[in-house]
Amino acid sequence: MAVGATFVAAALAGCASQLSALAPVGGDALTGVKFAATDVLLEKKLGILEAPVCTQTGTAVSCVGSLTDGAVISVQADIGTKPHTMTVTVGGSVIYDGEVQTILDEAAYATTGVGGE
Repeated sequence: MAVGATFVAAALAGCASQLSALAPVGGDALTGVKFAATDVLLEKKLGILEAPVCTQTGTAVSCVGSLTDGAVISVQADIGTKPHTMTVTVGGSVIYDGEVQTILDEAAYATTGVGGE
């Protein structure tokens, strides 16, 4: 019985990081930056080891994560602007520089087929 409980605990521990990256139904600007950054990485088909973890100081949001190849993910966003803007850098190279909402809208459209132009 103890072996079974240990196996279940180990299996659930492996899911913890994946569950923490799931999007809630709603969210604030910091949450939007995190999800938009993750969408950019997925769109580029980059292997995410650690999803970006974001912190906010005033209107500045900074996120850090890593790819499976060890490259560092860095996200800098200004949520004091309208629309909110962000820059996503991987291994020192900028892979996205633009509006947060544009990425969220594109990802929603790709998932649901609803919206778009």
